[in-house]
Amino acid sequence: MRLIGVAVLVLLPAAVILAVWLRLKWKERAMDAFSGEVQKVFTGAGWEPVGPGRYRRDLRGFKFELSTNPLLARGFTIRLAAGSTTLHDFELRRGRPVPEEFESYAPLLERWPSAGKMFTDCYAAGVFDRPPPAGDIEFLAGLAELPLEKTFRGGTFTIREGFEKNVPQWHWRHDQRPKLPEDARRFCISYWTGSPLLNPPLIRLFTLLAAGSPMYYLSDAEDLSCLEDAFGREGISRTGAVVELRNPAMPVAADLHTDGRFFGGLLVAPERPVGFEAGGMPRRLFHDAALKALGKCLLYARRLWDDEFSWYSGEYEIVCPRPLDVQGTVAKLATEMGSQVLEIDRRFNKRIVQPLEH
Repeated sequence: MRLIGVAVLVLLPAAVILAVWLRLKWKERAMDAFSGEVQKVFTGAGWEPVGPGRYRRDLRGFKFELSTNPLLARGFTIRLAAGSTTLHDFELRRGRPVPEEFESYAPLLERWPSAGKMFTDCYAAGVFDRPPPAGDIEFLAGLAELPLEKTFRGGTFTIREGFEKNVPQWHWRHDQRPKLPEDARRFCISYWTGSPLLNPPLIRLFTLLAAGSPMYYLSDAEDLSCLEDAFGREGISRTGAVVELRNPAMPVAADLHTDGRFFGGLLVAPERPVGFEAGGMPRRLFHDAALKALGKCLLYARRLWDDEFSWYSGEYEIVCPRPLDVQGTVAKLATEMGSQVLEIDRRFNKRIVQPLEH
């Protein structure tokens, strides 16, 4: 009896694992065939394949993603997404009220369990055992043409000037501050919108400070296809770790789609800064290289880490090698947006502007 019990304890879990593995392999093969059927719908509608699950037509991008979930059911999870040049973030679900401003998405919910907009992606998602009709693809492409974007009003800008007494070493090593120009000034700004990543008001602030000078983004994100899908290939230029973007929505979209991987810093200068030409330059070298280039720049901005060096705090550091009216520019932008400006004397934490109960 003991041997039977041991056999059951060993063989039963092994049999379950084997059955799940076989089911997964079968469904992966079936998904490959299903993917081929979806591709036929796209090409039949005049979309040109440009990569796995990615298509382009008239300079606009479209993509689809498949998943084997639910594993034990017949269908597959499919997500269609058309690239848009405007930014928003909302999700609609079948059976729930649709806000008036998103009424144009309501017809999708007759066939899709969920739809909405995730940054620049106008999407529809659900579980199906048949390829989506070409009409739904065209409908999403039409929605992507609508200038539906989130408006930022109110809120709070925080600002502080100078270095705190105990600057974390992951912000400034002891040997870096002496390399700053004698007249350099440091400001730390935040505009919290529920995430520490880039948002349109921050990009608007950087643009006002640049006052028409070129803006060079530092990034080690290799895949910027999210920008090509939304904005097309033009307006995106890259040399090593330096990325130039034509549309101010582009850096926000790239940072959101890559979960913060895109934004490694910003240099505003009359011409492209040197020292970033090497391909595959790691992000940990950006700060030292930016300090070397700072003398020829109007400003240098980057996102600061939190007190535990585990994630971004939501505060952005601006270093100006020469006098620049950062405080006045923040006040001007806040007036435009109907926001308040809060001067703080310590490192930013979201609890300063977002009470715990929220």
